[in-house]
Amino acid sequence: MTVSASRSAALGILADIRRRGAFSRPVVDTALARSGLSREDVAFASRLVYGVITAQGTLDSIIDESAKRPGAVEPRVRDVLRLSICELLYLRTPARAAVHQGVDAVRKVQPAAAGFANAVLRRVADRAESFPWGDPTTDRDVLARSSAMPRWLVDIFLEDLGDAEGVHALLAGTEAPPMFVRANPFRATPHETFEQLQADGAQPEASPPDESCFRCRSPREAVHGEAVTGGMAIVSDAAAQVAPLSAAPRAGDRVLDIGAGRGTKTAVLQGIALGSGGPADITAVDIHGFKLDTLQESLSLLGLPAPRTAILDATDESVLAGLGGEFDVVLIDAPCSNLGTLRRHPEKRWRLMPDDIERMAVLQRSLLDAASHVVRRGGLVVYSTCTITRTENQDVVSAFLSGDRGRAFRVRPLHDVVDDAWQRFITPEGYFRSWPETSGADGHFVSALVREEA
Repeated sequence: MTVSASRSAALGILADIRRRGAFSRPVVDTALARSGLSREDVAFASRLVYGVITAQGTLDSIIDESAKRPGAVEPRVRDVLRLSICELLYLRTPARAAVHQGVDAVRKVQPAAAGFANAVLRRVADRAESFPWGDPTTDRDVLARSSAMPRWLVDIFLEDLGDAEGVHALLAGTEAPPMFVRANPFRATPHETFEQLQADGAQPEASPPDESCFRCRSPREAVHGEAVTGGMAIVSDAAAQVAPLSAAPRAGDRVLDIGAGRGTKTAVLQGIALGSGGPADITAVDIHGFKLDTLQESLSLLGLPAPRTAILDATDESVLAGLGGEFDVVLIDAPCSNLGTLRRHPEKRWRLMPDDIERMAVLQRSLLDAASHVVRRGGLVVYSTCTITRTENQDVVSAFLSGDRGRAFRVRPLHDVVDDAWQRFITPEGYFRSWPETSGADGHFVSALVREEA
């Protein structure tokens, strides 16, 4: 049996990601665009790669249980075994195809290992029908296997979100990420954007948090359609839009965008300001200069006014003070563990370590404290993350509010920022906290803090 073109492409991409220690999405997008494969083969190769990256730790534990010397499994052989076991357990490929293709692929890279591969894959195939080998509703180890997550992260999801929402979020993390866009008012009205998305074949449908957001049920058509390529629509997860909506800048406001990255939230901020009569005066800062270069290019393509930019460490209040006086609004898009967006960054679940979360929280508290020094009295600080942990979200805000500087601030509840369908994401404190949902938005946290005293 000849190894299929889609599997060969997937194995080449997996080897490239492994050798470079790269994040998967840009490697996958570039390789498949150049592959010459049919649309169907591109889709299958993509499913294979992301399936393996998502479940890598679980797949490796199964391989290691079968190997006398796990460390001696040649990396290319391990790539093949990961892919074939992923097919058997997560994609439910018929055993005959998955095993035979896997053995033939191993035979190509290390013929002497073909017998070992055959034994491992047949053993897994014999047990595939009963995977995840237990009841995920009563056994967290089984839930970890079914959701392709490290066990320690399963514990965090269940403890921080509760059992029902935690299980839902874990299982949603194994699906392909849904695509959301936001109408760009500098180019079109929400109605015009929706009509163009329909014409593009994107199959748009209305989505929270407000009338400018749409979910595209045909992401490929959306990405290549006129609405997105022509700048009428800004690609942004629906829950990620809540942070700039909470900031609610008005025309002429001085806005500081901390952790601006590639500028998605910057673009949404400017669009919101336009709705009040004109653009805001935005200063976008990030510690990485290449991201700010991309930000400027992106906003130019969208037809948005260019913000001021600065490469700096935003934990240093004296550096922020050097930006020229106080701001009306400060938006902090804080670095975090990204646990709310794992389906968009599947490798993160296996690269993250338990102490990373507390380390992130220390950095986040520093950012919030520094930002509080440069917002005017009556102004607003919006703190946001794309994670679900209390340590990085509620606990960071609570620690700030109980400190010397935080006593000058009060929480502004966010009930009026999102529509009725998302009121369930508003916490008793008035924060916004979503979690990943099947076909729904990602996990994001937002708090809005008003400075009441000097």
